[in-house]
Amino acid sequence: MKKLFLSILLYVTSILIFAQAPEKFTFQAVVRDASNNLICNTSVGVKVSILHQHISGDMVYGETHITTTNRNGLMTLQIGGGIVFSGNFASIDWANGSYFLKTETDPTGGTNYSIEGTQQ
Repeated sequence: MKKLFLSILLYVTSILIFAQAPEKFTFQAVVRDASNNLICNTSVGVKVSILHQHISGDMVYGETHITTTNRNGLMTLQIGGGIVFSGNFASIDWANGSYFLKTETDPTGGTNYSIEGTQQ
């Protein structure tokens, strides 16, 4: 009986440990200018917002990044690892409805964001 109880306790504990929300997640995008040319090997500024319920929903979290595109114009971010300007990434209740990721990009590396996109 003692072994059965210990086995069940171990199983439940392992489920709880591995069912935690992520601390960060990876986001990648190809950056292009207004003429559809790739922006390669260039520092870009990115503002990331997580919106709740719909494409224009309330922002529950926001952060900024400065990153560099590669030779193919690809940028890679660790969302949850930027400079936070609003909210707390760890407190997002991912099970509470839909969330949307809004990105705003400045192809010159600053905060004059001229490229915008939102996706669920």
